[in-house]
Amino acid sequence: MFNRIIVAIDLEHETPPDRLLQAASGIAGMNNAELHLLHIIGAAPAIVSQYLESGYEHLAAARAEEQLEALAARLGPGAGKVVCTVRFGDIYQEILAFADKISADLIMLDSHKPGLADYLLGSNASRVVRHASCSVFVLRQGGGTA
Repeated sequence: MFNRIIVAIDLEHETPPDRLLQAASGIAGMNNAELHLLHIIGAAPAIVSQYLESGYEHLAAARAEEQLEALAARLGPGAGKVVCTVRFGDIYQEILAFADKISADLIMLDSHKPGLADYLLGSNASRVVRHASCSVFVLRQGGGTA
């Protein structure tokens, strides 16, 4: 049913993605699917970007890829083929673009309890759910329920 699964991981979040990775590994294993661990590095505001060191994007991507590889190593052989990818840009747009690029069947991501800004602007998870051309699995964080 699922051949290519994207697991969008926020490496900056204080809560590790253990529950999400466990769920993704189980679904990938049952379907013999490719598991794509994806991290998006948001664009730095213009006022900040002028102070970043030369080669910042390359260094940030290398660090993020190392972290994704470490997470992938913890999954074990039951997860099947695992591919790690780092992209730059707006989070929900990059998730959707990557899903289209690899013809993903499922996007999996964490969500948090919404704050006021999420009600006004919308969260990345809600935008992915609204605009994805494939199934989306959102694991709610913070409430103990999925």
